[in-house]
Amino acid sequence: MCSKLKSLGIKLSLDDFGTGYSSLAYVSRFPFDKIKIDQSFVRDIVNNPVNAAIASAAIVMGRSLNLSVLAEGVETEAQAAFLRSRRCDAIQGYLFSRPLPPEEFAPLLLSCKPLPIAALSPTQEQTLLLVDDEPNVLSSLTRLLRREGYAILTATSPTEAFDLLAKQPVQVVISDQRMPDMSGTEFLSRVRQLYPATIRLVLTGYTDLQSVTDAINRGAIYKFLTKPWDDDQLREQIREAFRVVHLNQEQNFIPASRES
Repeated sequence: MCSKLKSLGIKLSLDDFGTGYSSLAYVSRFPFDKIKIDQSFVRDIVNNPVNAAIASAAIVMGRSLNLSVLAEGVETEAQAAFLRSRRCDAIQGYLFSRPLPPEEFAPLLLSCKPLPIAALSPTQEQTLLLVDDEPNVLSSLTRLLRREGYAILTATSPTEAFDLLAKQPVQVVISDQRMPDMSGTEFLSRVRQLYPATIRLVLTGYTDLQSVTDAINRGAIYKFLTKPWDDDQLREQIREAFRVVHLNQEQNFIPASRES
């Protein structure tokens, strides 16, 4: 039946990929043109490393099989930006439009409504993300670092920080340790899984040596810095972090002439 439908020029999609009956076996057995990533993997994609990895793997697999990939249930700009950074082909969800009655559907199509997704920042820009639940600390750090030439982003919670990370490239992340939603080391551990190329630092007045030591040993954080900070030392530590980013980028760069 599927082959007959294909012969008529009808394209086939595998819905809710990754759940229920939508398994890998069906991808190999039927002539699908598209797979649709189930919304259960998209809902917390910007802060759940496991679901982010599953969705990213589905996109890579789909592209390698010449299948287009659509993500279901996209409701926020951060989710859409994250999927775009992973080269997902299309999205559906409330971010674009809620379900409409028939008489409103045609005007929506004719309006050529754009998605509310900001343009990506240039990857060569040095972008620093500061995360602290105390606004006065963020203000002090921003004043201290504004002359260093960084693009500075600030967040008062890990949730807000994950949204910012999904929307644009960030090279260095500095987080407080003691925050209401989750600890700084837990937050940076997730950041490491989602964005392994980032350099991650803890800046805090709360000293929980065991959790910080464990995070350093796991590679979740690069350095542990204390409050109150010395202005000159902090500036130099951040410069060093960006130097490490630059060095890592150079080591991972393979000139086109050397590729096999």
